[in-house]
Formats: sequence, structure tokens, C-alpha cells
Amino acid sequence: MTTTSRRRVLRQSRAVKRIGLLSAVALTAFAHTTAMSNADPTTGSRAVTFEDLQRAPVPALCEHDPGQLRIGHLPPQEGHPGDVGIALNYNTGAYKVAFGDLTGGGGDAVMVTDCNTVNVPWPETVQLYTAGPQLTTAGPKRLGGIDLSDLTHSREVVTDLSISDRVAHVTWLANGPNDGACCPTVKMMADLRWDGSTVVAQNVRRVN
Repeated sequence: MTTTSRRRVLRQSRAVKRIGLLSAVALTAFAHTTAMSNADPTTGSRAVTFEDLQRAPVPALCEHDPGQLRIGHLPPQEGHPGDVGIALNYNTGAYKVAFGDLTGGGGDAVMVTDCNTVNVPWPETVQLYTAGPQLTTAGPKRLGGIDLSDLTHSREVVTDLSISDRVAHVTWLANGPNDGACCPTVKMMADLRWDGSTVVAQNVRRVN
């Protein structure tokens, strides 16, 4: 092989190596972009905190119009006496909230609402939230919620709340046929899941 031929082969070999290297870089960049595009768009840049929930949007509850909480309570509404706010466990002194992954992107939250009209308590509801694009300016984005009275038709009181496996696990007390309105004794559980468009209740069951 002549010197000229050797140089030609060497140049071709280097060109092939450069093409292979550029192809590998391009494939890596494409794979990274694809993975990023699969992130849940409803999840904001940071996680929902209790401070965020204190200004969360809430739906119409116990004859109150929809609104946004301020320091954990719905501002007074003319013609709608009573109060709407984040439910408190009076036995433990802890608010009924939990944090975890509900959407696949992490940083989500679940919150129980307490509601009354002129000191007459209504059933508690469970609301699910994600960070959303306006977390810092307008509060978390509400995914949806479940009025527990739609499931057990009494004056429901949540006793336990947690998040795992992208599901909100809720335990509550409902009134049995011989219970007074003040004192529910029927222990219920359910799994609340966001299906991408709404919140659905699954595995509703009595456990006592």
C-alpha cells in the first residue's frame, strides 16, 4: 500500500469515528429530552407545603361559595354564616393533612376540610392538591376531592390520612343506625386516586 493510500484510509477511519461519536451524543441528548417531556406538567417546581395549603382553593362546601383559604380559613361570605377551614384533629392537635406523590411527579398533598353553618357541623371532605404552575403566587392547584357523605351518608369525621403508592389513604368514622349524630362508631376506609382528570374513590370498606 502506498503512502497516499495509507493516509486516505486513516482519514476515512477518523471520519467514521467522528460520525459515530456525534451520533452517540445526539442519541444521548434525545433520550434526555424525551425523559424530561414525560414529567407530569401539573407538578410545579417545588413541593406543596402546609403554608401553601393555608391559601388553597376549595370548592363549594356546606352552603358556602367556592373560594380561597386565607390562613387556613375561608374568608366570611355575606349570606353564608359559619366557617370553612382545614380540619383539626382535636385529640392530637394536628391538622388533617398529608404530603407525598399523587401525580407521579411528587410534591403533592391531601387535606381534610371542616365546615359548619352557625355551629352545626357538616361531614368532612377530602381535597387533593398538586403544586401547579402558580404555587407561589396563587396557591396549589386543586386536583379534586371527595365528600365523604357521598360514600357513607352521615356526619363523617376523618381519623387518619396518609399518601403512598400515588394514593391518598383515608380512614373515617360514620354513623351507624343506632349512633347519635355526635358520636359515629362505624370505621370506614377508602383509597382516593387521581386518574389524570378527576379524583375517584376506590376500595371503600368497613373495617369494624
